[in-house]
Amino acid sequence: MYKLPDDVFILDKSGLPYYSKCFGGETCKMRPDHSLQTGFLAALYAFSKESYGQQEIRTVVFNDMKLHFKTDQEKDIIVVFTSPLSEKEEVVEGQMDMTLRAFLENHNDDIGRGYVDADKFTGFDQILQDIGVVKTKPMGMINLGEKVGLWKRIFRRYKHK
Repeated sequence: MYKLPDDVFILDKSGLPYYSKCFGGETCKMRPDHSLQTGFLAALYAFSKESYGQQEIRTVVFNDMKLHFKTDQEKDIIVVFTSPLSEKEEVVEGQMDMTLRAFLENHNDDIGRGYVDADKFTGFDQILQDIGVVKTKPMGMINLGEKVGLWKRIFRRYKHK
């Protein structure tokens, strides 16, 4: 029996987050702000390519979790899953293939513009459930559009007069 991914990130190679959600598990609880992590993931990917002769990074193993990378070179998309150390690579690879394929099929026209309209990707949670990559709804994540709106309200409230 395999476990489903704890976190799902989809970003462009510059770090622009298209989609990032927590679907449970220990790795998700330890790192709750996923939209901020996409820059680190893109930098890790770019550094590995530059430092190791254009070899693509596939898996990074930490003490308590793994990061799995899958890329689409044509669209400059990176899919990253977090999983427990015990997860088998071939299972994760299949899930990532399905995720990348579904994302490109559903959002091909929404990527590669240099900006993100976070509302365009809100239905992707259901697509991941439908194809069997995840079983549960995301765990209380605030999407990027809501975060921007929240900060605007906070700054407006405390604006100096």
